[in-house]
Amino acid sequence: MTTNPNIHRNLSQTAQVATCPEIEQLFYEFEEALKQFGIPIQPGSELEGAYFSVRELMGKNQDVHICDPQEDIRHGFREVLGIWVFLRQIVRLKDHVSFSTFVPHLTLLNKGTVVQNMRVQLSQEATNKIFELLFAVALLDLSDEVVLDHPSSAKGDNPDVLATIDGQCWGFACKTIYGSSGKTFYDNLKKGVEQIEAAPKAQVGTVVMNFRNIINHDKCWPILNEAEYRNGAEPRFAAYDRPEEFVREYISEVVTQKHRQVVDEIGLPNIMKLFSGKKALPGYLAYCPTCTGRNTVYGPAPRSINMLSVGEFGNLQAHQGIIEKINSALHECSR
Repeated sequence: MTTNPNIHRNLSQTAQVATCPEIEQLFYEFEEALKQFGIPIQPGSELEGAYFSVRELMGKNQDVHICDPQEDIRHGFREVLGIWVFLRQIVRLKDHVSFSTFVPHLTLLNKGTVVQNMRVQLSQEATNKIFELLFAVALLDLSDEVVLDHPSSAKGDNPDVLATIDGQCWGFACKTIYGSSGKTFYDNLKKGVEQIEAAPKAQVGTVVMNFRNIINHDKCWPILNEAEYRNGAEPRFAAYDRPEEFVREYISEVVTQKHRQVVDEIGLPNIMKLFSGKKALPGYLAYCPTCTGRNTVYGPAPRSINMLSVGEFGNLQAHQGIIEKINSALHECSR
C-alpha cells in the first residue's frame, strides 16, 4: 500500500514508463511518425489532452512535493499507461510492411478515446475503431500481412482485422460491449461471426470482445481504506507482489460470470447453432485491459495489465497455440 509521493517516485524506476525527458522524446517520435502519414495531433483532441496529462504526471514524478496526498491518482496513471501502449508500439512498428494500411484508423486517434483501460459511458465509433487499431498493431509482431478494414467505407465483406498467422488467414471481429445484458453480448457475438463468415479471404476467425466496460477497474486497484478516504484521510492504494495473479483471478471471475449470463439468457443450443458450419471458432477472446499496483524493490508502483481470456462454447484446443501467441503479443504492450 502507498501514498501518492511514493507511487509517483517509483514510477520510472520500475520501467513501467520512462523519465519525463524520455517520454517527451517518445511523444516527439510518435508525433513525427503520425506526420509521415499526414496526421497532425489536433489541438483540443483527447490525444493532446492525454499528452498534457502525461506531462503533468511526469512532472509530479520529478517533484513529489507538488503531489496532493489526498488525490486519487489511479485515473491519471491509467491514462499514462494507456497512452504509453500506443506511443511505444506505433513508434516501434511504424516501418512494418503492413503499417501504412492503418492510416485511416490512425486519424481517429484525434477523435476518440485512446486509452483502453477505463470505462467509457457511451458508444463512440472512433473509440471502437481505436480498439481495432490496438489489436491490429499487436498482431504486427506475428504477421507480415495484417489488414484493417476501412473505418468509414467498409463494404461488409471483411471482419475488422485480417492477419495471416502461421500460413493461415485469420479474421478478427473486434467488439466493445456497452450494455449489461447477456443479449447485448450475444448480439455483438452474432454480428462478429457474420463478419468473419462474409470474408472471402478468412479461413478461420474469432470474435474479440473488449471488456473495458465490464471490468470494475477500481477492484483491480482498490483503495484499502475507502471509508476513511471518503471522510478525508489520505488514500492507501493496494500493491501486490504478484499483481498479474491477483488481477487474473478477478478477471477470470468476470469473464465466467458474463459467459454464464449469456448461456442462461440465450441458451447453449441457440449459441452453438450460431457457430454451426461457420469459420468462426465457437467462442470468443476477451480482451481485459486494466491497471493495478505492484510491490517492487523500490516500493509500490502502478502496473499495466493487458490480459486475454478465452470464452469457450465449444472446444478451441486445436487453436490454443495461436491464441497464446496473440496473448503474448498483447502483453508486449505492457512491458
